[in-house]
Amino acid sequence: MSPRILLTGIPGHLTRLIQRADDAHVYYSEKQPQPESKEAFLRELKNISNTGNYLIGEGALRALSPDATHIPFWHLYNAVNNGTGLDAINKQFDICVFTCANLLRKSLSADAEAQVLSKLDMPVVMLGIGIQNRPDLEESLPEGTQRLLQVLKEKEHYFLTRGDETAAYLKDQGFSFVRPVGCPSMYFMPANVRKAIRRLPDVKVGEGRTVFTGYMGAALDTIGDMNALSSDDGRSAYVIQDEPLHFDMQVEPNEDGRVYDSTSGEMIGDLTFKGSEELKKKIKVHTFFDTNQWRAWTSSMDFSFGRRFHGNVIAMQAGVPSLIVAVDDRMREMLNFSGLPKVEANDLNSANDRSAFISDHLAQMNIPQVIEKYSDRERSFRSVLTEIGIG
Repeated sequence: MSPRILLTGIPGHLTRLIQRADDAHVYYSEKQPQPESKEAFLRELKNISNTGNYLIGEGALRALSPDATHIPFWHLYNAVNNGTGLDAINKQFDICVFTCANLLRKSLSADAEAQVLSKLDMPVVMLGIGIQNRPDLEESLPEGTQRLLQVLKEKEHYFLTRGDETAAYLKDQGFSFVRPVGCPSMYFMPANVRKAIRRLPDVKVGEGRTVFTGYMGAALDTIGDMNALSSDDGRSAYVIQDEPLHFDMQVEPNEDGRVYDSTSGEMIGDLTFKGSEELKKKIKVHTFFDTNQWRAWTSSMDFSFGRRFHGNVIAMQAGVPSLIVAVDDRMREMLNFSGLPKVEANDLNSANDRSAFISDHLAQMNIPQVIEKYSDRERSFRSVLTEIGIG
């Protein structure tokens, strides 16, 4: 008999439809939110903090056994703190899969996670756990994160990390079951991912419909990318993930009081951001809260390029050739492990002609080798889930 799997942690996009949760039951609305006013748009964005996170929860749920049930983490946290407790959860489930990302970092104390997981009477699988920056591991992690690791050490645990660096750190801390597997988002729609990789040599840089991701509002690098790599016909676009929350991007309503069109995903308000006067190309800006809408829209593009991991992963899920710019240790760990197509940010930033640099980079890639490594990682990911009994 297969185990009854509790899936919690970083959610998929369907969490937007949750009306309430009661014990081990979650109740969903039949109506999709339409966050078109400024207040509604920012509230929707704050609910997830970064829309790229939706791919993590979605990838996990798709990879697990059909016996997996998603329970929002906020419900578990509230139950622990309001006196309800987790008795019903502990009776209903046999194992917990906790989806996470760069949880091991200096700027985050995992107090809530430690509190909830300490109350679960079942093994815990930490799926997709990773580092933010390597130097963070050389210092003491925050107290809440240390408490979380101690909680996990005292029960049956499985660490499925984003890459080798995190795996080495956890093994050094004395954890028994540690496997580097990458981010679960990478293995959703793998046939399309392979198709996207195979299409890379056919990309005509600067000529087609390119979708960009990055940190617009925080630095000028992304604006430089768009000036160098987008076409002159206005068909290129930029996709927001969290810029209005964490970077200097502001949006104000149009004459209809709207900032966002739910149908197209296009930002229709007045956008301002650092370096906007430096942008020489006409670029449409989009945001997506539904991963299916995001993939469907992206499937019409010719090339995906940028400094966000999940913004490019979703393009590959849609079969669109993508090149990811590695900007930090978090991304490098995932990209080095998976072998997905990448270029180093420093190399790109120092190139005299970014368009020619990217064209040369794509031409020199060993595509069969890239596909072989990705396919090997996918098989390994599914094999580890099967080994645990949750695949």
